[in-house]
Amino acid sequence: MAFRLHFTRDDLLRVSLGDGPDLLHETVSSLRILQLRNPGPGLRRWQRWARQRVPPSARRLQSLIPPHGFMPDFLTPLVSTDLDTGLDALLHTPNAFLRGDMGNFTRFTGRPLPAWAGAVADGSPRALETVEQAVREWHGAVIAPVRRHLHTGAEAARTSAARTLLTEGLDAMLSRLHPTLTWTPPVLEVFSPDYDEDLHLEGRGLRLVPSLFCGRRPALLLTSEQPVVLFPVPHDTVRIPEPGRPGERRPDPLEALLGRSRAQMLYLIATGQGVTTTDLARRTGVSAATVSHHTAVLRDAGLIITHRTGPHAHHLPTPLGTRLVHRGGA
Repeated sequence: MAFRLHFTRDDLLRVSLGDGPDLLHETVSSLRILQLRNPGPGLRRWQRWARQRVPPSARRLQSLIPPHGFMPDFLTPLVSTDLDTGLDALLHTPNAFLRGDMGNFTRFTGRPLPAWAGAVADGSPRALETVEQAVREWHGAVIAPVRRHLHTGAEAARTSAARTLLTEGLDAMLSRLHPTLTWTPPVLEVFSPDYDEDLHLEGRGLRLVPSLFCGRRPALLLTSEQPVVLFPVPHDTVRIPEPGRPGERRPDPLEALLGRSRAQMLYLIATGQGVTTTDLARRTGVSAATVSHHTAVLRDAGLIITHRTGPHAHHLPTPLGTRLVHRGGA
């Protein structure tokens, strides 16, 4: 049983490696890990720790995310290393897509939709905001505290794959990426116990993204324009925070309110002197387009103002934005 991805010459030219872990997918997929009887030695300790930290909102969300098989695609709308960007896309999922997605939940799982999820299928903005908040709270509880381990593991897997690509070529990289991926040119088989299907990439290529919480086998995402395979990262036990450990990062109330990326940008704007969009992109490591999206949200919330000088946008804090930064300790 597998997804068989058929490559053309153009597809082979469009194979790429992701910049890092997809934070939204990692957050949502970790709810699967929470339910497994045997998550494997690398995730067993994290699972025990996480089960003590489940917020009520995540328990409701869990009813849409079984430990195996189909999971609604609207929960992982695109591949992005930035959680806020992914959640913004989730909030703006088209109604027609939601109706089809919720119908597929019943079709593939054989279970009726949870009562609360009917409003999601109807495209209710309030219902989607409830889902967004649940994902954000779950992320803050169990993913943010292990973020360093997550990024370190993903970067190691990405570096290893890139080294193989540069020294031995694409055939070698695809052949060694993970034991559950079988490369028989021009077809890549992605092991799946639930599906047996052929997918022709038709020139779209394929993006390969390392993942800690996809479990022991890869995941295939078809919601973005370019298909994505998330492949498991080899790792030892996830290092969970130790209570009271010296230097452990304390929860940041501003980050919980705005999200990590927006909180970081607001802090940089409040402590800088007319910080530009280019400055924010360089200092946060995201694209200028992503910065523009986040600054628009901060501006609409009355936390910053923006002045343009020629091609440059200079961002300044409002009194409210400055007070939030000083009180939140970003």
